[in-house]
Amino acid sequence: METKRTQFTRRQFVAGAGGAGAAGLVAGGLGGFFGGRASEDEGGGGGGGGGDITVGAGVPVTGPFAGDGQEMLRGLQLGAEEINANGGLAGRQLKLSELDTKLQEPDVMASVMRKFVSDGVAAIFSPFTSYPSTEYDIVAEAGMPMFHVNTYQGNLDYVKEKGITNIYEGCPSQIWYGPGFQTVVNDIIASGAWTPASKTTAIVTSNDPYSLTIAQEFQKGMESEGWETLVFEEFTIPQADWGPVLLKIRQEPPGIIFFSDYTPSDEASFMNQWQEAPTKSLVYQQYAPSVPEYLELAGESGNGVIWSTVIGGIFDDEIGQKFVAAYRAKHDQEPGLSNAGAQYDLIRLWAQAAAMAGDPYEFAQVNQNVQNMVFRGVSGAFKFQPGELAPYPYPDAIPDPSIGMPHLTFQIQDGKHVLISPPPYSKGEFQVPAWLQS
Repeated sequence: METKRTQFTRRQFVAGAGGAGAAGLVAGGLGGFFGGRASEDEGGGGGGGGGDITVGAGVPVTGPFAGDGQEMLRGLQLGAEEINANGGLAGRQLKLSELDTKLQEPDVMASVMRKFVSDGVAAIFSPFTSYPSTEYDIVAEAGMPMFHVNTYQGNLDYVKEKGITNIYEGCPSQIWYGPGFQTVVNDIIASGAWTPASKTTAIVTSNDPYSLTIAQEFQKGMESEGWETLVFEEFTIPQADWGPVLLKIRQEPPGIIFFSDYTPSDEASFMNQWQEAPTKSLVYQQYAPSVPEYLELAGESGNGVIWSTVIGGIFDDEIGQKFVAAYRAKHDQEPGLSNAGAQYDLIRLWAQAAAMAGDPYEFAQVNQNVQNMVFRGVSGAFKFQPGELAPYPYPDAIPDPSIGMPHLTFQIQDGKHVLISPPPYSKGEFQVPAWLQS
């Protein structure tokens, strides 16, 4: 999809957000929606009776994604606690039922979803899901809303082809990573801040469908503009020894190194080893630097890296600052830049839709409310598009930041993540990395 990139000022953005309210509710503080008279029935949490309202939290708390999983769980917990502190949902308290999804293997995911459905939860939050969408039919038949950020086009295609109306991807799919970075590269070159030594790329990617699609889309887009691919290297996660691929990169240094993966340990170890003899290349790493573990592992080797996420935290406005303050007070550290805020947003989005329905177990009405809403959270604007039930990325596919989720691009500068694109969210500018200055 080809779109014209539109530059927005902050004043235009505020005006656009006001306009979006006519199509649906634009929410920041949500306390007024959740209060209410508690049911006289003080029974259990499942079903439509009184007592606590249970929602399922299927999160990878063990395995290679545990660092991200911790962020997910903390975001869900913080959102639930905020809702409960404001009087609960229709006067009832939220309770999380937490299950470990580990590596999101299809049999594990099916088991997790059957457990949630059997327990009669009001909603399911499963940030990562299986690639074959094995568990989706279980949830689709039960009817309760399910929210994930698996960021995989195959999941969206499954939902669309099956006509599923209750499973939502809380972010655009991974197909937008390549085109998004391509736009950022072109902007940097056009600004005169950096000129590539050659129009060549080295692409390093894990071999799972998610990462591989990102790498292939980037390769296709760059080659369409006259760039040559010198290296296209696939690996299986986890990976620790980058010697063979670094040998190829150093033999014929590319203008850009594009690294497509989502595990902090892989991306950090690559940078640590590459920095021993860096090439004159701009370096991009996809998503993983959003997890706090990345900077802990990469240290100074991460400085200069450009990275992006199609769902990330915007922490410099009122909504973001409130979230960061609450997270810091509870955990004595800063939140990561993706999944903590994403899950905090999604559980509050669902709670607003459920409160509008009057009963969180009126699944048809809750789902209709979710699909009609525009929700402004820590991660920007959520507006679920018909069919796929995922937001469109701004500015990659939609020019309006009030109804498009921003595809955020950061650069690590002096050990900090600086948001460099897109406006009006950007807070800093691209800096030429030290290895390109010598």
